[in-house]
Amino acid sequence: MLRRMMAAGLIVGLAVAILSSCGGSNNVTIKPIEHGALFTFIGDAPVSDVLSFRATISSMRLKVAGSTNVVDVFPTTAQPLSQKKVDFCALRDFATILDLSSVPEQTYDQVTIGLSVGQIVLYDPANTPPIEKLPVKLSTATPAIAIQPPLTVTKNKVNALRLDFDILRSIRLDPTGQVTGNVIPTFKATPVIATDTEGFGEFDDLVGFVRTVQPYSAGQNFTGALSLQLLAGSGPAVSINFTSATKLFGVAALNLLETGRVAEVGATMDSNGNLVADTVEVEDRAVVEEKKLAFLGLVTSVTKDENGNATQFDLYVREEEPDVSTAVPLDSVVVVNVLPTTTLQYSSRPTNFDPALPFDAKVIAVGQELIVNGVYTVVTDQPTTVDASMIFLKLQTLQGTLGSLVQIGPDGRSGAFWLAAQASLLQGSPVLVLTSTNTVYVNVFGLAEVTPQATLLVRGLPFYQTEAATINDVVVPAGTLIVKARQIHQLD
Repeated sequence: MLRRMMAAGLIVGLAVAILSSCGGSNNVTIKPIEHGALFTFIGDAPVSDVLSFRATISSMRLKVAGSTNVVDVFPTTAQPLSQKKVDFCALRDFATILDLSSVPEQTYDQVTIGLSVGQIVLYDPANTPPIEKLPVKLSTATPAIAIQPPLTVTKNKVNALRLDFDILRSIRLDPTGQVTGNVIPTFKATPVIATDTEGFGEFDDLVGFVRTVQPYSAGQNFTGALSLQLLAGSGPAVSINFTSATKLFGVAALNLLETGRVAEVGATMDSNGNLVADTVEVEDRAVVEEKKLAFLGLVTSVTKDENGNATQFDLYVREEEPDVSTAVPLDSVVVVNVLPTTTLQYSSRPTNFDPALPFDAKVIAVGQELIVNGVYTVVTDQPTTVDASMIFLKLQTLQGTLGSLVQIGPDGRSGAFWLAAQASLLQGSPVLVLTSTNTVYVNVFGLAEVTPQATLLVRGLPFYQTEAATINDVVVPAGTLIVKARQIHQLD
C-alpha cells in the first residue's frame, strides 16, 4: 500500500533523463526547456465480485494551467511495447509503477489518459469455470481529469501526482444491482507532496522479475541494487536499492541472486525518487523456454487428501510473470498440482505478526490470492495444469463491513473484529481480522472508530484455521479465515 493514498494505485514514474521533448498539436514550447521528475499515482475502490478490470493505458497528457497547451507524458502514437497493461482489481489499496519519463517545468491543471478496456471478469459460481466475461462499453476512451489543486513541476526535483480511479462509481449497475458492462471512467487527480520522514510513501508488494543485479555499492549509501521488471513486462524496469537494513529472503546474499527470478518487494520511495527496499522475497526463476513462470491469481476450489493436505487446486489467473498469455490466456482457470517437493511460504513477512501463523498445504483455501511458480502443460480441450515448485501466499484486500468488535487493545490499534466479507468467492465464510500496533488505519484513527455502516477494505495475509484455537486471547473456531491486517481502510 501507499500509506498516504486513499485507494489502490499505479505509479507513473517520470524520470528526468528519458524524455527531452514534447509532442502534440498544441504542445507548449519553453526556451530553454527545463524538466522535472514526476510520479503519478493511480488508485481505485474495488467491487467485491469483479475479478478483473484490466485496462491498457496508451497515452497520458498534461494541460498547462491557463492555456490550451498540452505536454505528452507518453505519446498518443505509442507502439504496443509502450502501452501499459494494468488490472485495477489487482491493485486494491496499494501501488505499483507504470512508467518512467519526464515533463517540462510548468504548472498543470488537467491530465488526460488514453484508456481501453476489453472486458470485465466476474465471479459466477453457476458457471464452470466460475467466471463470467462481460464486454465493456466506455463512455469515453480519453477521460480528462482536473488536477486539484494544480500540479507544479519543478526542474531537477521529484514531483508526484495521484490519480484515484473509482471503480465503484465507474462500473454501472442495472436496477437489480447487476454489473452491466457500461463504464464511465471516474478519476480524481491530486498532487502528492513528499515528506522528509516518509518520502512519497510505501509500496508493500511490487511484483516482477529480476532483470539485473548490482550486488555491491550502488551509491548514495546503498549497499547494492536490482532491476525489477514490472507489469508482466509492459511496465518499466525499476531500480530497487538495498541498505544494510534490507531483509532478503530466498537467497543467502544479493550476489547469489540470479536474473529471471520472480520477486516481491516491499519498499519506500524517498523524496529523491529512490526506491529503498525494506524486504525482498525471492521466488523461483522464470524460464519461458521451459514453460516455467509465475501465475498470480485467486483459488476457486481445493482438493485435499485424507490428511487434509491440498493436493490440487483451481487458480483463476489474473497475471503472469512474465506474460505468456498467448499460450495460457489471462482470465482462465488452471489446475495447480501441489507436489511433495513444492515449497510453501508467505510473502510480506512483517505482516504475519506475532504469533506467526503457518502457511502449508493444510491451509490453502478458496479465496486466497497466491503466486504459483511452476511448469505449465497445455493440453487441447483440457485445463492447463501447473506443477508447482513454489507457492506464496500474497497480500490481498478483502472488502466488507464490520460484523462485530471482538477486542481493542490499550493502544486503540491492536485487537480483533469479525468482517462481514462481501465477496461471493468466500461463500459466506467467517473472516476474523487481527490487527497490531503496526496496522495502518485510513480515514479512522483506530478500531474504536470503525463504523458498522461503512465499507471496509482490509489488506493483509489470509490464513485458514483448520482447527479451533486461541490466538491473542481470541477464541477462533475451526474453519475460520484469519486475516493478519496490514491496513484497515474505511471508505468515505
